[in-house]
Amino acid sequence: MRLLPKSAFGRIAVLIALLLLINQAVTYVSVAFYVVKPGLQEIVHLLAMQVKTVFIDPGRSIPAEVRERYAKATGVTLFNTQFGEPGGLKRAVRYQHLSELMSESLGQKTEVRIEEAEHLYFWIKAPEYKELWLRIPMPQFEQTYPSPLFIYLGAIGILSVVGGWLFARQFSRPLRALELAAGQIGRGEMPPALKECGTTEMVAVTRAFNRMARDVHQLEEDRTLLLAGISHDLRTPITRIRLSTEFMGGSDPELVEGIVRDTEDMDAIIEQFIAFVRDGRDEAKLEADLNSLVSQVAHSFAVAEDDIHLDLGELPPVAFKPLAMKRLVMNLIQNALHHGGAPLTVETRFEAGRLRLRVIDSGPGLNGEDTEKLFQPFKRGDEARTTRGTGLGLAIVRRIAQMHGGKVSLRNRLDGQGAVAELDMPLFQDWLEISHWSTQSKNAG
Repeated sequence: MRLLPKSAFGRIAVLIALLLLINQAVTYVSVAFYVVKPGLQEIVHLLAMQVKTVFIDPGRSIPAEVRERYAKATGVTLFNTQFGEPGGLKRAVRYQHLSELMSESLGQKTEVRIEEAEHLYFWIKAPEYKELWLRIPMPQFEQTYPSPLFIYLGAIGILSVVGGWLFARQFSRPLRALELAAGQIGRGEMPPALKECGTTEMVAVTRAFNRMARDVHQLEEDRTLLLAGISHDLRTPITRIRLSTEFMGGSDPELVEGIVRDTEDMDAIIEQFIAFVRDGRDEAKLEADLNSLVSQVAHSFAVAEDDIHLDLGELPPVAFKPLAMKRLVMNLIQNALHHGGAPLTVETRFEAGRLRLRVIDSGPGLNGEDTEKLFQPFKRGDEARTTRGTGLGLAIVRRIAQMHGGKVSLRNRLDGQGAVAELDMPLFQDWLEISHWSTQSKNAG
């Protein structure tokens, strides 16, 4: 079990929390030993002086009127418990530590209790007279709850935690921005330049990332322009060849037909090149009915009524690039028809906040092929599933899926009677949106 978080923010927060706990513990011990303890000892010493003053040869050396005036001026009262303890003494709570300190200060064993009534009183048992208790008011200790020490420690702790959280957040924010921008670049998008802020190292990393993003975007544009130019330039001689072939007449029909067929294949290959280059990354996302798009594409491919079976589940509103998504569905169905043949099953499902589009064929399936290679440009499967083509169809599918934050996979059916091509794409950012949609669907139903 890993106790240390994986994220930089989590680790910094844990480190700061540990340092704050250690700091609080050291502060508490230091205050207890160097502030509270000396103050408590001073209080006990003053109380012991009061006790010694009252019990200096009681009844003989000091006149009674002097004692009365002293008691009236100080509020110190002497109680005789020979016939029972007064109510205040019964309510008072005995403190062992104070009793030990007082006994040490007086040089004789005694007992200390504290009464919390309308005022705070210390009850101290006379060391030489077992029935006598001294009640000393302590007004200077009233209205001191909660303790200033705990207020100080609490305030310092809260401020330290808030400050540590702000520091960790400020440190992790640029990293989070870098992560999001890197994901956009991976999907073929060009994010805006990141703000160069934070520590010196973070500014240097952000500046290098912005420069890399510009270079990647420029390389992508140059590649797009190059492929588009080549594809465009190739179409001109192909068109001339086809026209020249048609003017050859009927001298050699098979040759003419072969040349025409080859030029059509070359034109289709160029069309795939152009589709690969213009993968729809500049197209805006629109909220539309994906099931309607799938149904439209499927019907355009179906020749017979049972060629393509649609099993479309209930889907929430989906934001996608219409032309790009249409090309994705077309390529999946075309690939399944080409390699597996009819009949096909196309199904859509909404599961755990994700959309799943599956195209299931009834062909020979994948013969132990590395499916990951089939999604790479110009890579094609074995001859059991492939005859002609550029190998760009599934590469285009993967790029479009990545633009939508999803992924596409190929696998054999569990019964071994064909292959399954699946698009897995997130629809919502969090479970709150999923719950909201689910509630609306139930209410509508």
